[in-house]
Amino acid sequence: MLKLIDDHFEEALLVLLLSVMSILIGAQVFMRYVMLNSLTWSEELARYCFIWATYLGVSYGVKRKAHICVTALSERLPTHARHWLHIFAYLVFGVFAFLVMKEGWALTMKIFHFGQKSSSLGIYMGWIYLAPTVSFGLVALRLLQAIGQEYRAIGQEG
Repeated sequence: MLKLIDDHFEEALLVLLLSVMSILIGAQVFMRYVMLNSLTWSEELARYCFIWATYLGVSYGVKRKAHICVTALSERLPTHARHWLHIFAYLVFGVFAFLVMKEGWALTMKIFHFGQKSSSLGIYMGWIYLAPTVSFGLVALRLLQAIGQEYRAIGQEG
């Protein structure tokens, strides 16, 4: 069960969020042009789904190693050195992820403290501002997993 969650957590959330977003936008178009009436809350919820999906996509990209990277240097290195360079890059990215989590958490707590709510849905904006903190927490987890994979690859070489 844990392996299933580990393998498909971001995918499942992304599919859910993008599905909700598509349904909401489709419903809004139907209501506006067919029923000649507009939903007041659907665009806002679709926007918040998009924000969460964007940040979760960062974690999914790290898990699948799908982010853009420059490999001109690493491809010229021996395999052993390449693994160490990847570990170094993951650690630098990890520092960035930690800073995003730290500052995102501080901002989220301020927003919750102010009690700011969204205009149409009336939900606390802190839930929206929590997206970078949660997603970069997942990024940190995925980076730790990638570092573990690199260490295992180094161990298998020699």
